[in-house]
Amino acid sequence: MKAGIVTFHGSDNFGAVLQAYALQQTLGSLGAESEFVSLPQIPKQNSYPLTGPAAVFAKKIVAEGEVRSAHFKAFREQYLKCSKPYAKDDYKTIASDFDCFIAGSDQIWNLRIPEVDERYFLPFAEPSQMNSYAASFGAEEFPEKVRDYAGKALARFNKISVREASGLDIVKSLCGREDAVVSLDPTLLLSRGDWLEVASPAPAEDYYLLFLVKYDAGLHKKAKDAAAADGKELKVITAAFMPQLGFPAWSGVTVNDWVSLVSHSSGTFTNSFHGCAFSLIFGRPLCINMLQDELGKRNGRIEDLLRKFGMDKSLAGVLQACSSDEFESLICDSRKSSMDYLKDIIENA
Repeated sequence: MKAGIVTFHGSDNFGAVLQAYALQQTLGSLGAESEFVSLPQIPKQNSYPLTGPAAVFAKKIVAEGEVRSAHFKAFREQYLKCSKPYAKDDYKTIASDFDCFIAGSDQIWNLRIPEVDERYFLPFAEPSQMNSYAASFGAEEFPEKVRDYAGKALARFNKISVREASGLDIVKSLCGREDAVVSLDPTLLLSRGDWLEVASPAPAEDYYLLFLVKYDAGLHKKAKDAAAADGKELKVITAAFMPQLGFPAWSGVTVNDWVSLVSHSSGTFTNSFHGCAFSLIFGRPLCINMLQDELGKRNGRIEDLLRKFGMDKSLAGVLQACSSDEFESLICDSRKSSMDYLKDIIENA
């Protein structure tokens, strides 16, 4: 059985490539061959001016961006199995190359993200081949202007799995289906031992980790103050370039380094879902701040995770101890149901 996975595996984002890796590893453990379907990407627009007063800074950002991209490219080449490249004209032939397709995980149905388009609704597949796994809409509401398209597309799916509980209501409102299920983010399907196999060697020093998907001055200050009070180094990683934290935080960490830094930290300060998830996997103390403003629409995934695994949402912003053994116990039933869902897809493809 050969499954085609359609997700953000080509994104230069720690959570995106790690959830992709985890899903492919899980499918392999269930006896299925899989490939990430390599579809044409939307061209990226360079928004940085290359002339005028900002020219030097712009060139530096481009150069550091290339370094960062090289880290992700190296991880994909080593750990992900991808299909041959397909052009949009190949849509009619893709279905014959696979027994089934799995759309997800990640925010593949968040149409507020510029990179998201029709490919994530599997227009090239037959209805019997169409499945999703832990797909996310990235918010609790769906854009009105694309509701009709999305509803018709989802109605064709064989099986639908979403990542957040709010996704069930969105699916029902779009196409009337009540058979969708909530499944774990793929990163939570692997054990801490599985993840240590891709982690870089442990850093020698004792440190706190700050990992941000958007700059949060309050969380930054908490991390700095905690590090100073406890005599620890503060290591910083960002998902996007943030001038306050400099280029090294953006481009200086490989994917393997990221896993290692979370796994060995004395405590992680983050507003990232995957920063939270990996801290729980590794049983590292965690201080989670919710995202604000427009990105606050994504907080449902963090709140679901905290609620499911016994962390008090009211203590957001406080460094809380986590037990990896307790987490493994709490996650057991959810992991089994998620694995059973994938097993059903494989056995009936």
